Amino acid sequence: MKKMLVLALALVFILSGAVMAQHTGGVLDPFEYGPGAVGGSEWLEGGDYDDYDDHFGDDGIVFVNDVDPKNPGDYTNLEEFDRTYSPDHNNLRSPKQEVEIKVPVEAYIPCYLEMRLTGNQGTTSAISYGPNATASGSTVVDGYGYQMTFDNEIGGYLDDEWQSLGHGSNVEIDPGDEVFIGACDIFAVEVISNDDYKYQVKSKALQGQDGASGEFLPMYMRTALDGGTWLGTDTIFDSETSAYDVFEESRVAGETLEALHNFKVPFSMNTVHGEYNGEVIFRAVTI
Repeated sequence: MKKMLVLALALVFILSGAVMAQHTGGVLDPFEYGPGAVGGSEWLEGGDYDDYDDHFGDDGIVFVNDVDPKNPGDYTNLEEFDRTYSPDHNNLRSPKQEVEIKVPVEAYIPCYLEMRLTGNQGTTSAISYGPNATASGSTVVDGYGYQMTFDNEIGGYLDDEWQSLGHGSNVEIDPGDEVFIGACDIFAVEVISNDDYKYQVKSKALQGQDGASGEFLPMYMRTALDGGTWLGTDTIFDSETSAYDVFEESRVAGETLEALHNFKVPFSMNTVHGEYNGEVIFRAVTI
């Protein structure tokens, strides 16, 4: 009777150990059960390889024996493994690795526009820095500076072809349709910009003062550009309204403009004696 009890208890312990082994996650040995005995799903679903797809693309292969090309599944213990891979050789022919991050870049270059006017023993510079900036002024500030003056004692008399006829306080030269009084100087202008720009000279007819009030005096201008000869056509500023007559020339970014301007006003029998006033505007603007 005692022997039967001992055997019964031993049997209980053996069966209990087997049951416990099933619930303690014991590792199944594919070699013990033979090739192909363990299906892939038993390893991947709820087993040790449940997170297999978390590293999809990693290189790993499990072999039980040499693979039979005709029956590759006969020796596969993990049937659902993706066994495609690229060998990682370290030689000159292998593809190179790289890492790359793109960073957007922006650069903003401010506009620079400069003009220099020289004439009548004076020089004036105007520089505009940056967008929507204006450098505007006069050659005369608080009564000091220089101006353009037409007078027979300074610029003297000129003919229709801009040739001098002489000068002085009481020069014995009669008024005529081809007789003019020249300005006190030839004015030189330089312009430079890092943007495309246009250069302009703007003016209107001069207005009579005092005894010449109500009269208008046209003004003629000849121009030479970039060291060349005088242009064949004069610009005539004779507008008696609010509109300006304009001479215009354009340049591309970085190209310097050099201009010489000579001025004269008519001295004819229709030119009423007296003083006339106005202004000439030398202007450069980006386009």
